[in-house]
Amino acid sequence: MPRQPKATFTFIDLFAGIGGMRIAAERAGGRCVQSVEIDDAACDTYERNFKQSPKGDITKLRPREKVVAAHDLTLAGFPCQAFSLAGKQGGFADTRGTLFRDVADILRRKRPRAFVLENVKGLIGHDKGRTLTTILNALESKAVGYTLPDVIGPNGRTQRGWFTLNALDFGLPQNRERIFIVGFKDPAAAASFRAPVPSRRRKRKLLMDILE
Repeated sequence: MPRQPKATFTFIDLFAGIGGMRIAAERAGGRCVQSVEIDDAACDTYERNFKQSPKGDITKLRPREKVVAAHDLTLAGFPCQAFSLAGKQGGFADTRGTLFRDVADILRRKRPRAFVLENVKGLIGHDKGRTLTTILNALESKAVGYTLPDVIGPNGRTQRGWFTLNALDFGLPQNRERIFIVGFKDPAAAASFRAPVPSRRRKRKLLMDILE
């Protein structure tokens, strides 16, 4: 068996699903030091794929300073729950009662170098945009303390900390648009960040291309 290249960073995989974000992080040179997923069926698939069980409940990872592994990058495909207080204070306090707050609390306590959060594209317009604004404000608040990069969107406008990608543009036969939110502990790293741009020369695959 060929020797695996030495990892250049470590990461944790929260709301891991079946491991899609983990695959991307490992291909970029990362090593997973902890994964968490509560759905039994997803855990079974994840364990078959990576020989590691992600079974766990993010709300019970306490005390976070001891239970959550030290890491460089936090990955989290958190569920989009209703933010009943969205837009009233615009900071970390507005996220209580949501699973996003657990992600933000881990960032606040473990202080990784960066994070990548993923969600459905509908998050952009949820509650007329107030939910996304609340999330971004919480990540930039003094309590959490991250810098969000300015990202040029497809319409040419600057977006604070987020961009969308479609799996169809990256070789998967599925029209699956997702929002990605990124942030950095180092403001200089945020300033140098550029969102990935799909190659227009890539041939889009159809489902018949991959089925046996």
